Amino acid sequence: MSSSRTSGNDQWLLDASLAILVLYNMVFLVDVAVTETVPGQWAGRIMAFIDARRGWVTLFEAIAALSVFVDLIVRFDAYPPRGRAWRVGAVGLAMAGLVFKAFAFYLDSAYLE
Repeated sequence: MSSSRTSGNDQWLLDASLAILVLYNMVFLVDVAVTETVPGQWAGRIMAFIDARRGWVTLFEAIAALSVFVDLIVRFDAYPPRGRAWRVGAVGLAMAGLVFKAFAFYLDSAYLE
């Protein structure tokens, strides 16, 4: 019995998930840093679109962040030494962003709504 999935396909999906998570966290940080000074900027519009779908986005973010975190732990030695620092930093940013956003949005929904 042969598997139709290869390691390269799985790795591509994990790399794409990590890139999307990093971009999402960067947009979030820009929105938080610039919202007070420049209303109506591009990051604010993107985050307003995401806020309308907050539950689903948080669910998918949690699944993706945990997947890349477990992949980093399991296949740490398989990554080239030059790229490890970037991957560890990106996964750390994704996990820290997940925890921070979950905490901040929980407090926001608990006290303001």
